[in-house]
Amino acid sequence: MASRTLLSVLLFALFVSAAAQNATDPPVSAEDEDWGWCVTTEGDNPTCQSLITILADLDPEATHKYSCIVGDGAEDCMKKINNGDAKFGVFDGGNIRKASNTYNLKPIRIEITGTSTDRYFSVGVVKKDNCPRNINDLKGKRTCHSGYGRAAGWTIPITYLVDSKIIPVVTSGPAQNDIESVKAFFSKTCAASNDQTKAVCSACKTTTGCTQEDIYYDYEGAFRGVVEDSCDIAFTKHSIPIDYASNGQYAQTGWTGLGPASDYALLCPTPLNGAFCTDVANYADCNFGNAPPHTIFVASDWPAVEVQEFQAVLDAANNDPAFNALLFQGKNTAGSIFVSDATKTLAYSGTVDALVAPIEKAATSLEAINAAKPPAGAAAGLLPSLLGVVAAATSGLVLAAAL
Repeated sequence: MASRTLLSVLLFALFVSAAAQNATDPPVSAEDEDWGWCVTTEGDNPTCQSLITILADLDPEATHKYSCIVGDGAEDCMKKINNGDAKFGVFDGGNIRKASNTYNLKPIRIEITGTSTDRYFSVGVVKKDNCPRNINDLKGKRTCHSGYGRAAGWTIPITYLVDSKIIPVVTSGPAQNDIESVKAFFSKTCAASNDQTKAVCSACKTTTGCTQEDIYYDYEGAFRGVVEDSCDIAFTKHSIPIDYASNGQYAQTGWTGLGPASDYALLCPTPLNGAFCTDVANYADCNFGNAPPHTIFVASDWPAVEVQEFQAVLDAANNDPAFNALLFQGKNTAGSIFVSDATKTLAYSGTVDALVAPIEKAATSLEAINAAKPPAGAAAGLLPSLLGVVAAATSGLVLAAAL
């Protein structure tokens, strides 16, 4: 009798232990085995197809089903990951907060660039023989940006110019305040986006309906706009004018008018050695701020065991010749999925706050710009003004009739 009681107690203890284990580590469902990469544009799909073939060969878990899902821009990829239609996405520093706050995604891996850092600088690139007299001399210029809402190409430089009272805030118009302000200040702008409510296309190759497929989109595309004289200044990342010049490691023979790095200069927010323009190599001392790295995100509830398996595959990929040849050894000149000068990716277990710290001030400023309302009484003052015009016109007609 005592032995039966003891056996029952042991069986119950095993049951409780198993239940507790299951509660802590939920089982991986069949859906968790679908490892789909979401890319933000159709142009990235060929690279993605090659990428997943390499990763599948490196993955010891044959049950993982790799695929590529083409999203309609970064935010659509965030939605797909949140909904379970994709597992991973790589997002620019300007999208990190949105990925976390709006779509409940978590960062698990970051890219490292050729400068051995996980940060990059936002710079303004001009032709050396077309350098503005100073930062206040940008009114009416033509601008190219890496894309609307991108950290280095939009959020950091535009908020700097607004906060410095160089660009006035426009609070009226059909688009967001930041867009209306840029359109009013510059003569032409290329800030392409798959979201057509936010795309600014007047300086793009496609001047109406510009998307991420435009040749002046992305870091290198913005610089190309300056090279081909579609823009006077490109807001992009620091390594681009060095790497993509005619004597750079990613020189583009198809660009019209491309010259050596010495043909280009950086426009500094404040004078450097008494001048507002300096050599492109001086980006550490002539920039608008620095941005977080591009980051791989997954859904916040993705099982820890799957995250660990994914990290192991990407760790192995860092040392794989085929993976490096595809993305990290100068062949990824279009910056497909990862940036063109990335050299590897590393696991990240820190917080979103730590990631976005360098850009938080700019992001907060951008929110304030877009939340700004027209000055009190501006709308109320419109009617008296119109009535005054009508009265003046009426008086003129009466006078004409009297004559």
